[in-house]
Amino acid sequence: MAVLTGANGSLTFRGQTVARCRSWSLDISRDALDDTCLGTFDRTYVEGLRGATGSAVILYDPESSTAVSLLNRILQNGGAADDIGFVLNTATSQKLECSALITSQSTPMSTGEAVAISVSLQVTGPIG
Repeated sequence: MAVLTGANGSLTFRGQTVARCRSWSLDISRDALDDTCLGTFDRTYVEGLRGATGSAVILYDPESSTAVSLLNRILQNGGAADDIGFVLNTATSQKLECSALITSQSTPMSTGEAVAISVSLQVTGPIG
């Protein structure tokens, strides 16, 4: 049985692998809608809408045009959602793809070491 590790995964942005992505996560949830009828004594639920959010920690490399494009995305106005890919295993091409908006970015400044930048994503539409 194959075990998935961070070494086997990557993050893609607009179809290109983001260089030096330290970690990523994708949280998928579904609403539970109350459909309890009058006169009953126990609540019942049905499935509602699905939604997802994600995050990634990227080691900033000014030589990586893909990483620079991703990090500059939050500074642009009026854009649509971008294609994001969460690759689980590069050897077997297992991945989750979606369109997402970058909702936040944390850019710490330091001298003499790699800068790890955290990015938060809001998924819009289906996850495939």
